[in-house]
This record gives sequence, structure tokens and C-alpha cells, in this order.
Amino acid sequence: MIKLGWALTSIGFIAIICGLLYPFGAIAKETFLVLLIGGALIMFIGSMVRTFAILKKK
Repeated sequence: MIKLGWALTSIGFIAIICGLLYPFGAIAKETFLVLLIGGALIMFIGSMVRTFAILKKK
């Protein structure tokens, strides 16, 4: 379950990094907002999954 948490966190990080294409005019503003907010939420969920897995072990 810890690996799932890290996978979700890395997917969220990649989504946020893809938002850097906005200043270059490669993506629209709406897509930028979806990537930014969606990536942050996915990273948050990944960290909660990791925390739950660590607490479940104890």
C-alpha cells in the first residue's frame, strides 16, 4: 500500500509539473487549473494512503 501511495504522489507531481507548460502557451488556462488542482489533490490522497499504510503496520 505504501507503493500505491508513492505512485499516486508521483502522478500528482507529474500533473503539477505539466502545468508549467502554461506560460509557454502550450496548454489553455482551464487545463492549467485542472492540472494544478487535480495534481495537488492526487498528491494529498497519495500521502494519506502512505500514512494509513504506516499506521496500519503499528
